[in-house]
Amino acid sequence: MIRKSGFAVLSAVTYSVLEAILFGYSYFIIFTLILFFVMASDIIIFNKSAGRDLFSIQVERRMQDPNGRKYLKKEIELFFTNPTRKVIAFHYYDTLSDVFRIDGDYDGNISLAPGERRRVTYQIASVAIGKYQIGPVILFAQDPMKLCITRAIVEKINEVKIGPSSADIHTQRSERLSNFLFTMGIHHSKKSGQGYDFYGIRQYVDSDDFRYVAWNRYDYLGMDDLYIKQMEEEKQIDTYFIIDYGDGVNQGTPEGKMYDRIVSTVLNAAYTIIKNRDGVGFQIVSSEIDEFIPAQKSEEPIKKLEKIVSEIKPSGEFRMDYAAELIRKRVKKNAVVFIITPYVFPEEFTIVPGKTFNTGRSTYLFVLDPYDFVKKSDDMVQNKLLQSVRMKERRYMTAVTKFFNGFLGKAVVARDKDLLVRVMAEYRYARMLNLGS
Repeated sequence: MIRKSGFAVLSAVTYSVLEAILFGYSYFIIFTLILFFVMASDIIIFNKSAGRDLFSIQVERRMQDPNGRKYLKKEIELFFTNPTRKVIAFHYYDTLSDVFRIDGDYDGNISLAPGERRRVTYQIASVAIGKYQIGPVILFAQDPMKLCITRAIVEKINEVKIGPSSADIHTQRSERLSNFLFTMGIHHSKKSGQGYDFYGIRQYVDSDDFRYVAWNRYDYLGMDDLYIKQMEEEKQIDTYFIIDYGDGVNQGTPEGKMYDRIVSTVLNAAYTIIKNRDGVGFQIVSSEIDEFIPAQKSEEPIKKLEKIVSEIKPSGEFRMDYAAELIRKRVKKNAVVFIITPYVFPEEFTIVPGKTFNTGRSTYLFVLDPYDFVKKSDDMVQNKLLQSVRMKERRYMTAVTKFFNGFLGKAVVARDKDLLVRVMAEYRYARMLNLGS
């Protein structure tokens, strides 16, 4: 294929030939004709040799395991084989997502002798969770005069599934720290049935268990009265996280995606909750994604969540009325529900009856501020524009939370840095009131 620059040079040479013939410049005619035939020969020879031979190159990609974790390096091997009897020189590069940090020979120039097989390696480390494609491999060659270029696309596609990094889950690494920050003063019941915390005493009635008579209060007033100990029991609760996995959470830069931060926050909160012997479950929802994990008082639901988020990417639209419907159908009434969403695309907000958003459960909505996921600039004018957009977005989010406060337990705007603290504060409040018991 001739480049645009090649067409321009050929057009200029052709015009020069015609001009020389028209004005009778004999020596210039000879020079331009020689130049024209040299360029034409270069184009023809390239397309009949190197340009055609490029499609004969055989490419193979190898990697040990398609599963990995965020920030963990994974080695990729590329093998190039020249099955022809000619020397083939070309440039290659492997197509990769912008969430990968790359180190090594993922692109470069190669010259293969007849029958030669060459191996190159590079390493990738993802900065976000999800499923990503590696490939295709692009090969291209050009003629010595750089008038033509031929590109061959080798459809070698591999999928990499990236799970959350243990480095992000600080509550998993430090139980002492997480319990001090988020569950200080909250205790779980160590036995079922009668509670173990002393609440007070009252006068004995015939239906009371005789084992709990407060004998030290017998005949307290000299009237042979019996008193019974009143105990209280803190019940265990189930907590559900409803995660918006629509297109709106694709916001962010390659260094920090919104959906990645939401999942990391949920995992941290979930590990803390199960340490307090409460159940935790998840619902990943959009118009194209529906993944439900029932609550359990173990790490099993968390492991399932880590596996699911490594195999999907956010897509579709998130609707609060649809999420509320799923909560009513799948979450039992005595559970506490946390919904996390940026609630973007206000133009798609559908006017429905207010009761549609009523989940019938203790529900908390966290609207995540997208400002923390916007790439900042050194340009003062651009930063001013960004601040103006942020103020408009903030007014919209505040209006959304005020609207939902009428139908849900609570709705607040959260920032990336305080989302985990806000979630755990509401969990602690619900735990103290036994809202889910």
